[in-house]
Amino acid sequence: MILSGVELASKIKKEIKERVENLKAKGITPALRCVVSSEDGSTRVYLNSIKRSCDKLGIDFAEVTTDSNNILNDVKTLNEDESVNGIMIMHPVPTGVDEVSVLESLDPFKDVEGRTPQNLGRVLLNVRSFTPCTAQAVMELLEYYNVDLQGANVTIVGRSTTVGKPLSLMMLSKNATITVCHSKTRDLMGKSKQADVLVAAVGRPKMFTADWVKEGATVIDVGINVVNGKVVGDVELDSVSKKASVSKVPGGVGSVTNAILMRNVMKASS
Repeated sequence: MILSGVELASKIKKEIKERVENLKAKGITPALRCVVSSEDGSTRVYLNSIKRSCDKLGIDFAEVTTDSNNILNDVKTLNEDESVNGIMIMHPVPTGVDEVSVLESLDPFKDVEGRTPQNLGRVLLNVRSFTPCTAQAVMELLEYYNVDLQGANVTIVGRSTTVGKPLSLMMLSKNATITVCHSKTRDLMGKSKQADVLVAAVGRPKMFTADWVKEGATVIDVGINVVNGKVVGDVELDSVSKKASVSKVPGGVGSVTNAILMRNVMKASS
C-alpha cells in the first residue's frame, strides 16, 4: 500500500479554515512571523510553501529579516507583540549565533514548531504541548492508516531534535518498543529489517531499498531530497512498496507537517 498524506492534510486544513473564520468573526486574526537570516534556496522554497498555506487559510503571514546583531532583539519584540501568535526561527541562524540560545529566547506559547527546550521537555513528560511538526505528522499519519503501535518494534533511522528524538518519545508513549539508529549504528540494515514500523529520516536519497525492509512492515519516509530537479525520499518507493506499506514523497509526511504547522498557529491564537 502507498500511504498518502494529502487526504489527511486536506481534512486538517478544512477544520483549520473553519476555525480561523470563527476567530475572525470575533475580531481575532491568527498571525505567523518567520524570522529569516538566510536566503539559501531551500529556505526560500519552504517559506513560499508556508506563505501559500497561510494565504489559503486566512492566516496573516510575514517574514522578519534579521542578522547576528539583531536576532535576539527581534525575537524578543515578537514575543511581546500581542498581535503575533506564532513564531518560527528559520534554519540556519546567522553564523556565530548559538541556535539553542535563540530557541531559549522564544516564548514557548508562540513556538508553533515545538522546538524550544520547554516544549521538547513536555514531550518527554508526555504533557500536551506544541510538538515538533514532522514528528507529530508521522504519528498522525500512522493513526490515520490504523497502524497499531502497541507492542510494535519500531526502528527510527535519524536522531535529530525535530524528528528522531521526539518521535521516539511519542511512540514510546504509545507502548511501542523503540530502536533509534544513526550513522554510527552497527548492522543498520539488520536493525531496519527487524522493524514492524520503519521511519527513514536520514536525508540520503533512496537509501532504503526492499533489502532493508521486513515483509509486511510499515515504512514512513521522512526524507526530502532533490535529485535531478525532482523531490525524492529516503526510500526507494517502487521496490519497497512491493513488500511493505510505504508513505510517498512528495505527498506524504511533508503534506501533513505543513497542515500541523498551520493548526498550531490557529491553536496559538485561540
